Amino acid sequence: MKKTIAITSALAAASSLATAEIKINEFLSFEGFVDMSYSHTDTDNDSTGKDSDNSFSIDQVEIDWLFNFGKVTAQVDLEYEDNADQGNTTEVEQAFVSYDLGNGAALTMGRYESMLGLEAKEPTGLYQFSTAYDGAAYLPQYGQGVKYTGQSGDLSYGVSLQDESFDNGSDRLGGNVDVDGSYSIEAAVALTSGNFTYSLGGAFEDADDQGDNSIINAHVVYVSGAWTLGAEYNVADIESDNNAEVDSWLVMANYAYSDCCSVTGRISSVEREDDVAADQEALKYTLAHNYALSDNLAIITEVSLVESEDGSIDEDELTGAVEVLFSF
Repeated sequence: MKKTIAITSALAAASSLATAEIKINEFLSFEGFVDMSYSHTDTDNDSTGKDSDNSFSIDQVEIDWLFNFGKVTAQVDLEYEDNADQGNTTEVEQAFVSYDLGNGAALTMGRYESMLGLEAKEPTGLYQFSTAYDGAAYLPQYGQGVKYTGQSGDLSYGVSLQDESFDNGSDRLGGNVDVDGSYSIEAAVALTSGNFTYSLGGAFEDADDQGDNSIINAHVVYVSGAWTLGAEYNVADIESDNNAEVDSWLVMANYAYSDCCSVTGRISSVEREDDVAADQEALKYTLAHNYALSDNLAIITEVSLVESEDGSIDEDELTGAVEVLFSF
């Protein structure tokens, strides 16, 4: 993991699927992945009744171009994604330049990944097919700005000044209205002690006339032999979305029972209150199996159950999925 460039998920470092750079010359290489899946979902809602849905799609294709000029490195990630809200999209997910300041410090400028969150932002760093909160926890994903990161022994830290934190690439705050005049500060620190990694961070956004938004994220990871255990808690206050107050958490355990295979259990929760809608709660149970056929090809199977309440309406959603993940 390149801690001099970014503080990233502790779980991503232990995932079973590897990406290996394909080197073109001493200055340029690339890597990426293709993510495809089939899923079946049964829904039982107090208001709308029972329903079912099948889905097969190429969920995401990404190619990452990596540039290395000594102290100056750069990365450009081109992504195709099948998004449930926006349809098929092609975009530049990341594009940044980083300057090595020496002694474990670096200055990064451009569009880059958030330092917050236990789970990885990409499927190659996940143990499961789905994420814990399905986008409802307001954890930042990517931002544009300037970031300073450093490392001192087992301590890693970073501070980022950027345009916004809670857009997540889809203009979520305020619908499709751009958040003009906003700025955000994101900071994170991670300490590794023995088998434990402790992380604490937050993002604080001034969205001009749409209000202030913030999130505090804390998580811990324990790795010992075949076991990887993790826990996370988030507190978000989002004025730009009807003064929403959102608490979310997860606990997970992964056991690698062979060199190629592992099983993962996860429980996650999201609770939301705002000024407009009824209180909402969702509890998600996830059981997944990860089988790495090779260093570059994995099959992930998952069963998840989401029990949710929206005011007085209850809904159960049971999903089974098979994912094929090819990395290069």
